[in-house]
Amino acid sequence: MLENPTHIPSRFLMACELCGRALDTRAHGVHQWTAGWVMNRAGGGGHAVAVPQRENRWAHRYCVERKAKGWDNQHSMLP
Repeated sequence: MLENPTHIPSRFLMACELCGRALDTRAHGVHQWTAGWVMNRAGGGGHAVAVPQRENRWAHRYCVERKAKGWDNQHSMLP
């Protein structure tokens, strides 16, 4: 469901994994799915040195923020 992809070069054109709309992977704030190894610190949290493995999965910043807040299934303000 890529909408209006004509202005994005095909090598940078992807579908957002969360909403399905067109996404330019060069755009500011675009998220890429990564996984990898991070060393735990003594006080908790992760160490600054990580070894990420990037996957070809992309999402709009807005979509990721909505998902993180639990709003991804809300389609209306009505109950």
